[in-house]
Amino acid sequence: MKWRWPSRLGSVRVPPAVDSLAAGAIAVVGALFLLSWFARVRPLNGWFVLDLAVIWFWTLVLSAACVSVGRVVVDRLLPAPDRTVLETLALSFPVGVVVFVLGMTAGGFAHLFNRPFAVAWPALMLIATARPTVEWLRGQATPPGHVALRGLPLVLTMLGVCLVLLLYLGALSPQAVNYDAGWVHMVISQDYAREGRIVAFPGDQVKNLPHLGPMLCTWAFIVPGLDLPQLRWMMALHLEFSVFLWTLVTIAAVARWFAEREVGATWTALMLFPGIFVYDSNLGGAGDHFGALFAAPLLIATAKTLRRFDRRAAVLAGIIAGGAIMAKLQAFYVLMPLAVWALARAGRLVVRRSRGDVDAPEPRAIAIAFACTAGVAAALLLPHLASNVVFFRNPMYPLMQDVFTHSTPTVRDAPFLVRNVLADWGSQPPAALGQRLAHAFAMTFSFSFIPHYSFVNEMPVFGSVFTLALPLLVPIGRARRVWLGAALVLGMVFTWAMSYWVDRNLQAFLPVMAAVTAAILIRAWELGWLARAGVVVLLAVQLAWAVPWYFQGSDRLIGAINLFKASTEGHAREILRTYRGQYVALGESLPRDAVVMLHNQRRMLGIDRPVILDWMGFQTIIDYQPFKTPRDLYDRLREIGVTHVVWSQGDEEAATMQAEIIFDVFAQVYGRNRQQFSKLTVAAMPSPPPPAEDVYKVVTVGVRGYPDGLYDVDALFRNDQLPPSYRKQGAPLEISPSPAALLDDARVVLMAGDAAPDAETRARLARDFHDVPAGGGLRLLLRN
Repeated sequence: MKWRWPSRLGSVRVPPAVDSLAAGAIAVVGALFLLSWFARVRPLNGWFVLDLAVIWFWTLVLSAACVSVGRVVVDRLLPAPDRTVLETLALSFPVGVVVFVLGMTAGGFAHLFNRPFAVAWPALMLIATARPTVEWLRGQATPPGHVALRGLPLVLTMLGVCLVLLLYLGALSPQAVNYDAGWVHMVISQDYAREGRIVAFPGDQVKNLPHLGPMLCTWAFIVPGLDLPQLRWMMALHLEFSVFLWTLVTIAAVARWFAEREVGATWTALMLFPGIFVYDSNLGGAGDHFGALFAAPLLIATAKTLRRFDRRAAVLAGIIAGGAIMAKLQAFYVLMPLAVWALARAGRLVVRRSRGDVDAPEPRAIAIAFACTAGVAAALLLPHLASNVVFFRNPMYPLMQDVFTHSTPTVRDAPFLVRNVLADWGSQPPAALGQRLAHAFAMTFSFSFIPHYSFVNEMPVFGSVFTLALPLLVPIGRARRVWLGAALVLGMVFTWAMSYWVDRNLQAFLPVMAAVTAAILIRAWELGWLARAGVVVLLAVQLAWAVPWYFQGSDRLIGAINLFKASTEGHAREILRTYRGQYVALGESLPRDAVVMLHNQRRMLGIDRPVILDWMGFQTIIDYQPFKTPRDLYDRLREIGVTHVVWSQGDEEAATMQAEIIFDVFAQVYGRNRQQFSKLTVAAMPSPPPPAEDVYKVVTVGVRGYPDGLYDVDALFRNDQLPPSYRKQGAPLEISPSPAALLDDARVVLMAGDAAPDAETRARLARDFHDVPAGGGLRLLLRN
């Protein structure tokens, strides 16, 4: 319709574009007026929403760059007729993430982690693929993955959107940063950004495993526009949330593939797994959800490859498989069942070919496809493996130190400690193969009702609907893809149960499990109104159980709401600065070239200096076993460049009584220039060093597992983190009914907090010894 503007000369015909421009200009002027009016009441620099806008701007830039590049790669490797639009998006984003991370890795090796690089790299990705992406968008007659939403799909979509918003609020503020992110994942990003390059972590083994998520989040730590460390942490959380949103796209694509139906709201099946709202499985900055991004696309790529074993599709599968392994080693939970499926399919085709079926691919083509997938995945891991060779002389560091015997740094029994402490022995299945198989088979069907290593008091919050939906396969009948999906997921659960019983690791294939659950319920829904009534009852019970878990992170929800409330009064940034404020303040108190040794704990995000742990089993650079005096610890710390030590008073006791005594005396007696930051204490390395002394003699009184007696300090090396059969300790030098008889030879007395020695011992202790603060409720006394 052509509008006419009135004038004295009559109506003037105005093109629609001018009308549009005028309307837009009027609206913008109104917005500017409103903004200036509000700014009189509250200055713009106090608006929390502006910081949030910067975060979302960069988050959307990254998503656009990854999807744009990924779609071009997918187009080259998988012809358009072989995939739906939704499958294209589900494949494009994870492929683009792999490309982005490879560019970040190259930038890290070139010492380019800075603001110009942070802007230039995604900009280059967008510019290089702008034309084909625009042409592709113009060619879409309907929105990607569009299906009509009405009835039950509409209701499910509305409910799903509400729950996604709830999940977002729980991940919005820095309060959402969980333990592992504050120890490993965000700390890697923080250290890369501070140093401007990829660095090694010789004092913390876990940081040297493959970590795609931290490399992606390093970008969050170097983009311009965020001037507080807490905003950087929020940016990393938003990147994780965006990855989660794209994971929902992959669930929708795979659910439709399994069900062989174009049905809406399939992504909402994830909400039947309320564990994602529960601490340690929720969005908190760790690596689980980055790994989950690749599970469903890997299944799509595998399915496309197995039709004809086309080498280009195999390359695509290799890219996604490599990304999955880069994100988390638990990707093999997904890879193993897919490999079995691929081998079974290959075997059938080889047999068909041998019987004269010319349509079946040749064995040589099948072998080439397998080689392409494996070769591409291995190639993507090469930068990480090569850097570990340079840093540690071991491409798999900290793993396989018994194979790569020249690994450095290392300590005695390092391979054993990695297998039993770094990988908690209490979460490992039985060693005997028969028992392991029996447990794994039982857990494949009971995992959703009997949790392992859970933070919710052993409550079932993961996978119950999937398990209970499996019997529906019988009345569903011949639905090959649904049966295939159920078999693959059961294989993934079985692989998990054969390896390491930590429920959080089930997130590695949660998208596939959710998609299969959705497909089963869709096909059951089609069986009639009685089937629908049963499905509704099943879902109603699950949702009723799930509602409390949706709000399990109420503290994080309140934290996000408080930020928005404080924004009205201009205090949002003051609240932001309180998150991990003691760690930030401690780090800012240290020189830029400081190297910190963190004693007996692992949370360090915010210190923003190189940190070395002394926790036995989580590092291989400090070994307390040879230490007989504080001077021995001093010499080792000086050798590895430590300038300051940090500890939290009153924390749990160290791994061994020997470490507890040596560190407490070293830090409390000889540490200088001590400063306190809430519960954290920091002290500079002693100058002059502690004196050279004879081996410390220790009297124990009531200490758990040690008979009261006189010991050399290096006899107190029992490590209760190890399996009971490996908890060895030295023998006492002397035993006496009264500790007083042993005190003449003692340099240190170590007592349980509730120990009640006799009167003579108490008098001697009061006269000849003084207290030194110790951890774990112990009382440590040092000779005057």
